[in-house]
Amino acid sequence: MPSAHANLSPSAADRWLTCPASVRVSKLVPAEPDSPYAAEGTKAHALGELEASYALGLITERQYGIRFRKWLQTLPLLAEDDLLDMQRHIAGYVALLIERQRIYPNAQVLLEQRVNTGVPQCWGTSDAVIVSPTHVEIVDLKYGAGVPVSAYGNPQLKLYAVGALDMFGDVLGETEIVRWTIYQPRVSSLTTEEATADELREWRASILPIAESALGSNAPFGPSEKACRWCPAAGECRARVEFMTRQDFKLPDLLTTDELGELLGRISDIKAWCEAVANTGLRKAYSEGVALPGWKVVRSGGVRIITDPIAASVVFENHGFELSEVMATPKLKGIGDLEKVIKAKTLGPKKDATLESVLGSLVGRTEGKPALAPEDDPRPAINPDSEAQKEFS
Repeated sequence: MPSAHANLSPSAADRWLTCPASVRVSKLVPAEPDSPYAAEGTKAHALGELEASYALGLITERQYGIRFRKWLQTLPLLAEDDLLDMQRHIAGYVALLIERQRIYPNAQVLLEQRVNTGVPQCWGTSDAVIVSPTHVEIVDLKYGAGVPVSAYGNPQLKLYAVGALDMFGDVLGETEIVRWTIYQPRVSSLTTEEATADELREWRASILPIAESALGSNAPFGPSEKACRWCPAAGECRARVEFMTRQDFKLPDLLTTDELGELLGRISDIKAWCEAVANTGLRKAYSEGVALPGWKVVRSGGVRIITDPIAASVVFENHGFELSEVMATPKLKGIGDLEKVIKAKTLGPKKDATLESVLGSLVGRTEGKPALAPEDDPRPAINPDSEAQKEFS
């Protein structure tokens, strides 16, 4: 099986089944680096495969110890509490695999199984495939803590399931039922859907024309909230602009209640589109050095900080403050709380005292992050080269 990424990735099936053209236009957009959430998910899946391998007797205790130590070396940014949480959630995943294996006699569990879905240029890796003489089941671990992901009608899991059916359905016996399960422990979600082998193969046959269209040069667009949400081209796709700015409202001058209800239903999609456009503009202007007429990149969003908390606590004492007033053991209180203390303490001639007037140069500000701003914004423009020079100056 090819080692490169599939053109029709099962994980993106929600997108390309709705908007076949997204396969073509996504290739025109530079790949984004993995987010911290994606990196966390990768670590969780690696731990899941390791713990399940040991629990199922696929590796020895010595092999487990070696691999676990190597896995720990990939976690320089994971706090101890987060590590314990991850181990707890993964223990639930392993327990689920063992439970599902025991439901069907003579069932075998295959971990990190590469699956060819039977759809052109569409393959992927399933977290776990459970096979018995009468059934095939896909179990997918989702480590995200945001929106729950359901197995019901989920095309990614159905593609894995029909691929696993092709690979293993006749190996041990005659498959009567195919199941696909999503386990998302951080949102306490466990969902399972099932179908007969014939029903699942019929579903695959029904999407083959869409898949073939998606691989062509004239694939049609189908922008929607679901299709556009994770599309790499979401911030610069012309079809989405036309979809988001369509005007279907007519006279009278004020919206009817039906029109208002329709508009309210689009708010989340409108917000997501605006954010995608802004992120695309920032990427082009800052990372790619593209000139955007009327816009520049500036530093934005810096917050006030106390640069030397120990020195600040001494200054507070010299101004007559008790340490119990300004400390939240073992460190200084937050900026907002300190300002309240100052306001309550400095009455009379010092009633207008501020954090800056008490601490002086000990109050600083973080630089903030790159952000787009109009050309006439008073803040100076920045670019990656100037930022690098500042780091080494």
